[in-house]
Amino acid sequence: MSNGFTGSILRVNLTEKKIEKVGMEPDFYRTYLGGSAIGTWFLLKETPARLDAFDSRNIITIAPSVTTGAAVSGVSRCCVTALSPITGMIGDSQTGGDIGPAIKRAGYDAIVITGKAEHPCYLVVDKDGVQIHDARGISGLIISEAHEKLTAALGAGKWSIIQCGPAGEKMVRFACLMTDMADAAGRTGMGAVFGSKNLRAVAVRAEGQVAFADPKGLAELNKLAAKRISGFMATLREFGTPGVVKFQAEGGNFATHNHSKGFHSDYMNLYGGTFESKIGAGTDTCFGCVIRCRKKVKAEKPWKITGKLGGPEFETLGLLGSNLEITDPVAVSKANELCNELGMDTITMGGLAGYMLDCMDHGLIKEESVGKNLRFGDPEGLFWLIEKVAGREGIGNVLADGFTSAIKKFGKDTEPYAVHVKNQGLAIHLAQVKPSQALMYAVCPIGPDHQSSEHDWLMDGMNEDRLGLGIVGTGDRKSTNSAKVRMTVYSQYYYSMLDTLCLCMFPWGPGNLFTFRELEDLVNFCTGWHCTFWELMKAGERRINMMRQVNARQGFTRDDDKLPDRLFEPLPDGPSAGRHVERESFNKMKDEYYGFMGWDHSTGNPTSGKLLELGLEWAAK
Repeated sequence: MSNGFTGSILRVNLTEKKIEKVGMEPDFYRTYLGGSAIGTWFLLKETPARLDAFDSRNIITIAPSVTTGAAVSGVSRCCVTALSPITGMIGDSQTGGDIGPAIKRAGYDAIVITGKAEHPCYLVVDKDGVQIHDARGISGLIISEAHEKLTAALGAGKWSIIQCGPAGEKMVRFACLMTDMADAAGRTGMGAVFGSKNLRAVAVRAEGQVAFADPKGLAELNKLAAKRISGFMATLREFGTPGVVKFQAEGGNFATHNHSKGFHSDYMNLYGGTFESKIGAGTDTCFGCVIRCRKKVKAEKPWKITGKLGGPEFETLGLLGSNLEITDPVAVSKANELCNELGMDTITMGGLAGYMLDCMDHGLIKEESVGKNLRFGDPEGLFWLIEKVAGREGIGNVLADGFTSAIKKFGKDTEPYAVHVKNQGLAIHLAQVKPSQALMYAVCPIGPDHQSSEHDWLMDGMNEDRLGLGIVGTGDRKSTNSAKVRMTVYSQYYYSMLDTLCLCMFPWGPGNLFTFRELEDLVNFCTGWHCTFWELMKAGERRINMMRQVNARQGFTRDDDKLPDRLFEPLPDGPSAGRHVERESFNKMKDEYYGFMGWDHSTGNPTSGKLLELGLEWAAK
């Protein structure tokens, strides 16, 4: 084992039942580092243009990075990358927990899977070998039941299991993957890709060790994290992401009533500081992290919550809560547990539910075509809808394919109530309030994503975090000028680099636990490489351009980088009353964005010159 990487990638062809260990040269790792950069590399190298995500030739990669496995806070994430069934573009999702370190400790830098098995199967990976097992005994089981059954069958050892649920088996296009029950690779439909390959799960036994260049340096780095828990980090430790509900809602940034409002008067019911004492069931953490932001919940009534699958995060509290006018934390936690048990993205599920409720409220969708009278503020109706979608039953079969399928079914008159970009639901963060998010929702290569760039607070004053990323110019949170576009682009490079190194944004995001210089130290202590911050940022830029090149081959252009009409309507009340996306400013920001990225102005896609600059001449052909 080399410093930070094994030099071996596990390749599995489920059609041919072929398993092989492929060696990669050190230069490959220094150029691509890991995570979704490696997954995108395989897609560009080995898949044809305009490939359907459910085609057996789609490649799904589960990849940690050269830093993964180091006992440092926030160095435990793992990327899952494939063509996305929900957007048709590249799909990428990150999961926390133990799966990334487990893959490294089993002796691999990534698991790359293609083909389709004859019948449901699961993959078992450890240092002694790799086997494909029959999964028909767990087909149809919810996540917790399948996990318990797999764990019993696998026997002794430190196992980490990543699996799709019943929704993935049914190829619900926004089905997610669950890791060890409580962590999710939630976005872009990676669970549906598992289902399309008849792959229920991958189980990895973490028995080996990962060699790093400077273990003492890593230990000192982690000590710094423990000393710096304060402010926002202290909030995360105490309440998890539900702890941000209060200040986000009070800033008018809490999607309500299908994204038509930015504030709900009962927001405090969904604040972690309110419900932690009532339904809190302890805390968990990802591998080696001192923040411990993962909160569990448990309840017996009015709905039973087992506490096995983790509590709702901020996004879920919004999309399955205020966005649907549901503010009982037990109800939202129950909806979250249902989605986790069935294996579905809570964000897109909440967006689709909001579309249905709004359309039914306006008389555009009738009860007889749905099978139930769905209304805002009705938890039981939401539970019913979640189960219908996961099982592709009745109306659920329409919604399982996303917003475009629903609009085709119910008519163009319903389109104004479909809040999505490229068929994927929007996060709780309001584009009406955050101009940088309006831009990123439109142009992000994996579809609308709230964690692919830093948010507008970074423009507050001449702070070191902003200056350290090279962001010059003046502006504020509301500005839409060139400085704001520059902030979006440069922070997108940075967050792309975090996803390449599989680092969590909480410890490693600007202004959090670690500095940019300490990020250089992390890579050096893991690998022995003296990477500069410039080199690492270029790795982030390289990943974005490879992803956009995949999308260009799939037929996407700047014409697809658009927002739903609802976001251009002024918010009616609350702290963000009157705020909206301004069309002229938004179009100008897009034009500047393509220019800053060095992309073709007419297509919005990478030029051959940009690809050559990044060492991607092979992708330019």
